[in-house]
Amino acid sequence: MKKSIAAAFAAVVVVTGGVFAAAPASALTASPHVVGGEKAPSTAWAVQLEASGGSIPSGYVSTCTGEQVSGSWVLTARHCIDGIGAMNVYHSNSTVNRGTPVAVDRVSAAPTGDIALVHLRSAHALSSYAPLDLAATAKSTGTGTIQGYGLRANAVQSDGLYQASVSLTGASTDAFGGRAQHVTGVSGASNHGDSGGPLLVGGKVVAVCSTGDSADPGANTSAGSNYALLTQSASWIRSTAGI
Repeated sequence: MKKSIAAAFAAVVVVTGGVFAAAPASALTASPHVVGGEKAPSTAWAVQLEASGGSIPSGYVSTCTGEQVSGSWVLTARHCIDGIGAMNVYHSNSTVNRGTPVAVDRVSAAPTGDIALVHLRSAHALSSYAPLDLAATAKSTGTGTIQGYGLRANAVQSDGLYQASVSLTGASTDAFGGRAQHVTGVSGASNHGDSGGPLLVGGKVVAVCSTGDSADPGANTSAGSNYALLTQSASWIRSTAGI
């Protein structure tokens, strides 16, 4: 059964002496990280998102993954911005040494699907930005690559950006009823902390992580999940981010 939005794929963690520790399962909200897989190569545009305030309980922060698409805009999942009060973006691929945060000054939800864009208060230029495929449709054959920050197998906190290969296993729906690509893990699967993370097919981002088929994949590297297809809000992404 697909997870509910509230139990989908953004990990909530509690700050303990300046170190982020995994919160109890009851505190988890919508997001995943890669179970299994391997450490990803250096990927400048794969950023970490940290939200707090709003409806998030005091003392907790919500973490997601994003893809920077220009000097000022980051693509992620819509459920990663719901009910937040503030958000920071980190450009390190390490979750241990995250570097200097860049504050977000506004967020925008796509008209269709579990897709959102967040705007950086101060532009942060990169040598390259996330390569997007805004025309991809759901496929029942082939493979792709998922990436993300967050929990590893059995809720162990990740130390950085991981990736895994997945099978493309047909059309599905995302957390907001939009069009999604269903994937099944080959070398690994998504878990709490990867929400908004990319599904790459042919080297381009075709969708962002939305929900999982189960509330807790544990150590199951074959777990399934649903990635919101960018094509359903392609014109909105282009006009909002100016790309």
